[in-house]
Amino acid sequence: MAIIKKGILGGFKGKAGTVVGYRSKGQDLMRGVPRKRSTPPTTKELVNRAKFATSQVWLQPLIEFVRVGFQGYAETYEGFVAAKSYNSKHALKGENPDFYIDPKLALLSFGDMDQSEKATAVSESPGTITFEWDGGRLVYDDRAMFVAYDIEKGKACFDTAAVKRSKKKGIFEIDPDYSGKTIHVYLAFVSEDRKRRSNSQYLGTVKVL
Repeated sequence: MAIIKKGILGGFKGKAGTVVGYRSKGQDLMRGVPRKRSTPPTTKELVNRAKFATSQVWLQPLIEFVRVGFQGYAETYEGFVAAKSYNSKHALKGENPDFYIDPKLALLSFGDMDQSEKATAVSESPGTITFEWDGGRLVYDDRAMFVAYDIEKGKACFDTAAVKRSKKKGIFEIDPDYSGKTIHVYLAFVSEDRKRRSNSQYLGTVKVL
């Protein structure tokens, strides 16, 4: 049974015949009731599933980060879904069945704020990564966002509200388990009110002390 909350001209919620009504991102939507498939998937469909799975697995450890980094990406979708869509189009490489995400091309944050003009990341003491950056327009209360990603182990540490961007330097304390490992690092910036952000910058790999 479907419920119409705004009269005959409004959207509806629930199942009505062969369609289901629901609301998402301020829009009233409907979709068909899923039907059991009687034919096997095509080769193209199997390839697309493999691509989808590759992006899904790669971004899984970063879900909470990309929810901030890809907030407001589009009117109808954002966060993890938006990050998966972007990286599937721009960072997915390889041939079936050996697809992979190229970390140099991946974005973990998307927006119109300026990136830094120069940025580095090094491990100067056990269990820490020192980020430094300079350049790019900023507001006094903009924040840095840090990511340390052990792609091989599928494990990530991150901070979506680190030091103020104006400090031009931040020491990121990470899990002791990262010591001795080579990890991939990213830097991005976000406004204090979370309404704007920059594209993330890939800073390469760092061997953690």
